[in-house]
Amino acid sequence: MNSEYLKSYLANYFDLNALKVEELNGYDNKNFRIQTEKGAQFIVKTYTDTSLKTLLEEESRILSQLRLKIDLPVPRKSRNEQWIELVDDTHFKGLIRVLTYVAGSFLADTSPSLQTANSIGHQTALLHQELSTIQSGIVSQRHWNWHLNASKLLKSKMHFIADFEVRRAVHFFIHCFEQYVMTQKEDLPSGLIHNDLNEYNLLVDAHQLTGIIDFGDIAYGPRIYDLSIAMVYIAYDKEDYLSWSTTLLKGYFDQAPLSQLELELLYYVMAMRLCASICNSAEAKVTQPENEYTGVSEERAIKMLLRWLEIGPIKALQHYTNCTYSANTSSLSINEKLEERHRFLSKTLSVSYEQPLYLKRAALQYMHDYKGNTFLDAYNNIPHVGHNHPKVVEAAQKQMLKLNTNTRYLYDELAAYAQDLLSHFPPTLNKVFFVNSGSEASDLAIRIARFCSDKKGVAVVEHGYHGHTQTGIEISDYKFNHPKGLGQADHIVKLPLLAEQHRPYFSNRWPEIEKQMEQSMDIAAFISESILGCAGQVPLLDGYLPKIYEQIRKRGGYCIADEVQTGFGRVGTHFWAFQLQNVIPDMVVIGKPMGNGHPMGAVICTTELSDTFSEGVEFFSSFGGNPVSCVIGKAVLEVIAEEEFQQQALQNGNYYLKCLDELKQIHGGIHESRGSGLFIGVELRDALGKEDTKGANFVKNFLRNEGVLISTDGPLNNVLKSKPPMCFTKENIDRVISTLDLALHQYRH
Repeated sequence: MNSEYLKSYLANYFDLNALKVEELNGYDNKNFRIQTEKGAQFIVKTYTDTSLKTLLEEESRILSQLRLKIDLPVPRKSRNEQWIELVDDTHFKGLIRVLTYVAGSFLADTSPSLQTANSIGHQTALLHQELSTIQSGIVSQRHWNWHLNASKLLKSKMHFIADFEVRRAVHFFIHCFEQYVMTQKEDLPSGLIHNDLNEYNLLVDAHQLTGIIDFGDIAYGPRIYDLSIAMVYIAYDKEDYLSWSTTLLKGYFDQAPLSQLELELLYYVMAMRLCASICNSAEAKVTQPENEYTGVSEERAIKMLLRWLEIGPIKALQHYTNCTYSANTSSLSINEKLEERHRFLSKTLSVSYEQPLYLKRAALQYMHDYKGNTFLDAYNNIPHVGHNHPKVVEAAQKQMLKLNTNTRYLYDELAAYAQDLLSHFPPTLNKVFFVNSGSEASDLAIRIARFCSDKKGVAVVEHGYHGHTQTGIEISDYKFNHPKGLGQADHIVKLPLLAEQHRPYFSNRWPEIEKQMEQSMDIAAFISESILGCAGQVPLLDGYLPKIYEQIRKRGGYCIADEVQTGFGRVGTHFWAFQLQNVIPDMVVIGKPMGNGHPMGAVICTTELSDTFSEGVEFFSSFGGNPVSCVIGKAVLEVIAEEEFQQQALQNGNYYLKCLDELKQIHGGIHESRGSGLFIGVELRDALGKEDTKGANFVKNFLRNEGVLISTDGPLNNVLKSKPPMCFTKENIDRVISTLDLALHQYRH
């Protein structure tokens, strides 16, 4: 509609003689600012969707009843005493409405003070008090993509988000909103809400809110929806999100106190508003690429959402509670929690770090303690695709409501997962035994090898670790060779750990290794990782496994690859670390990352081994392969593929090693950085070239106190090990490197 036609319509329908017409930005309708001959200004809104007439009339009715000291748009009735006019002619078909123009500066165009934030909170509370006196069945029934309850609709738009990190965070927070907010929203004070208190709908002067405009998203919902939206938009272009949002909350709370439940849910509602903004913007960029208005706040929303994930709900609640109620100091101290633990558990179950962590929450690559401190998890490879990854959690929840039983019954989930899992192995490895852990898997693999070979001996690699069962300890040099260990059993053949630095001596040492194996013709199996974790993240010498496998098979034994720590794409170049050595084992044991924290393990083997083993005593696991475990495992595989985690492990792992090599040039204490993908070891040695156990322990605890979690390993615990969740980013790596740099500097000085 051009300005001349608009002037004509305004004169005919609203008795307004427009002198000047200016088109404004709009999201899904056209807006105009007009000035009359008498100097008055109005906003004219036009809509092509005539089905909105009833809703727009209701919005106008509500607006006409509001009485606040700040400025609000007032609807103007037409000469027909209508707030909305339906136009149907050759120039325009649709709806026209007129509201008074509210003058002032957008919050987005100012540099607000904390007093401004407080004023916005105060006036929002007053607005809610006014709206609480108005009833509207029409608005109460309204549902659309900007209502925070529309989580299912937002999920359907997540695929428009190209960045995996952002999409993952959005999915996580939508899931949290559904679990924490939607299940309790009936307990939240509700009523009519503005529903869009963003930086372009709030008008301010130097220190006060002067007006609120655009009630087009008016809705019925919990009052904290409105409050959370305002808290987002006062904060999301600042560096300190918590201080700004807390100040606005204080202004609201002083006028209208919130319940403890409302305070607890603010964190998740704020995140949901950011998710709505990001999802709708991502969709609009694809479906409305010409509309620049749709992505105006996307970058800020993404930045805040990712930082919000790191801040966590505990720290946010502490800030919000401290500004409203007295702080809760009833939590037990670390020492008290340790004493409580030791009342029930053996002290042999150790804890990490000199100052143990008392954890409450975790989200993807972050963990949060009871005080709200956030820790970047650069250590824990068990939550392979991220702590509480929403797809994995949702899969588990849905299946738990349907069926969970054991493998003596038939159910679809078992074969579906087995097929998906086996598709990642060479074709000859086509049978699977499901158990509950990597330790169980190692134990079962040795049992299979011994039964099928009718032999007992096991060849292992120096410093290897394969589990905590009796058999697992027998085949783990890391355990039996410990000062407190039982020593090497007669039926165990221990082969030397040969890494890349041993290449010049490999040809000289090989006859010695062959002689070791010849002394025992009773070898049922050889088991090893391709990168030995407990040895200090040490990759085996390239070509070592093919030679060992050849000798073992000559003697009638079977070759077992331990992928409990290194599997599922972690090494980057391949899905399994044994593929680095260009070998195909007879069996593969898997565990840890398989269930993303849910206890799962498996042995993968050939049909020949499976058939032979079936001639012996029946194998059965009460929980191995149950439907819940199967859908969890399948979800993990799907996430790895969908979010391209193997490719990211390769890229980010190479970046990690590059940064460590650069750090090595600065700090002489770094002897070597090694590994593949996101399976990294950093060996520390002192000025005399001796393993620096003290330094590694100092660095580990220094990083912990700075909010970064790594651990130590190796025979002398002088190797820093990092095997983070696969959602670890380059920015996360930068933080590890900068903190490690600071730790090494502190240790040396």
